[in-house]
Amino acid sequence: MNRKKILVVDDDPSIREILATQLSRLNFETFTAADGREAVETFKTAKPDLVLMDMMMPVMDGLAACQKIRALEKKGGRVPILFLTARDTRHDQISSALSGGDDFITKPISLQELRERVEAALAHAKHKPGS
Repeated sequence: MNRKKILVVDDDPSIREILATQLSRLNFETFTAADGREAVETFKTAKPDLVLMDMMMPVMDGLAACQKIRALEKKGGRVPILFLTARDTRHDQISSALSGGDDFITKPISLQELRERVEAALAHAKHKPGS
């Protein structure tokens, strides 16, 4: 069985490394990006099954990156995008949904919750053509 690919996007290198390590231990293949612009470029080449994205980043924030990723997706395929943020306001939750996000997770997150949220999002994802 092919390992699912997850793109981890966060401007904090230590958070990127921790998340990538935890996801690798859960048998996911991981790719990382440091900002929204890098995330969009990596999305094009890595073709991940799921994106775990910080909301607040320099260069391009997670909301703008999410919108650009949604614009790139082919008809019939939709990659789950989970926002991971230290902020937890109703406005942030609404903004994440309006930009095309599928879930909103508040930092810090336990390994168990990370696994459950990622597996739930992957289980409910629309089938990607060719996968």
